[in-house]
Amino acid sequence: MEYIIGQFFGILMSICCFIGPLFKRKWMMLVNTIAANIFVILSLVFLKEIGSAVFLNLVAIIQSIVSLYHVQKESKVTLLEQIIFFVLYVGFGIFGMVTAPDFVWGISAKNALEILPIIGALFLMISVFVRDEQKTRWFSLGNCLIWTLYYAFVGTTAIFGEIFGAITVIVALYAYRKGGAPSRDIKR
Repeated sequence: MEYIIGQFFGILMSICCFIGPLFKRKWMMLVNTIAANIFVILSLVFLKEIGSAVFLNLVAIIQSIVSLYHVQKESKVTLLEQIIFFVLYVGFGIFGMVTAPDFVWGISAKNALEILPIIGALFLMISVFVRDEQKTRWFSLGNCLIWTLYYAFVGTTAIFGEIFGAITVIVALYAYRKGGAPSRDIKR
C-alpha cells in the first residue's frame, strides 16, 4: 500500500512539473515549485528512498518561500542568502547521502546516485533565485534532466513529472522567446 501511495504522490508531482513552466508569473512558478517539492518528498518517503533527495527538497521549499517573499516585495535576493542556500544544498545533500540506508564509505553506485540530487538542487537553486522568467526556465530544464536520471534509477512515477516538465519547459522557452515574457506585475 505504501508503494501505491508513494507512486500517487509521484503522479501529483508530475502534474506540477507539467504545468509549472507554463505559468506566466514568477510567483506562480514558485508556488507550484513548493507543491511539487512537497509531493516528491511524500513520494520518496512512502517509497522508502530517504536520502539526499528528501533533504534537498526540504531546502528547496524553504528557498522557494524566501524567493516568493522577494518577488512579492520586489526586492533582490542578497549575496548572503545565495551563499546560505548554496551551503544548505550542498550540506544537506551530503548529509542525506551519508545517512542513506545503502551508504558505504568509498566509491559506490549508490553514492554516485545520491550525488545527482545535489547537482539537480543547485540548478533549482539558481532557477528560483533568478528574476527573469526565461532564465528560470533554462535552469529548470537542467534541473529536470538531472532529476530524470535520478528518478529513473530510483523507480518512481516522479520521473514522468521531470520528463513532462522538460518538454513543457522547452515549449515555454519557445513560446516566450522574443520579449514575450509578461511583466513582473504580480497583481495580474
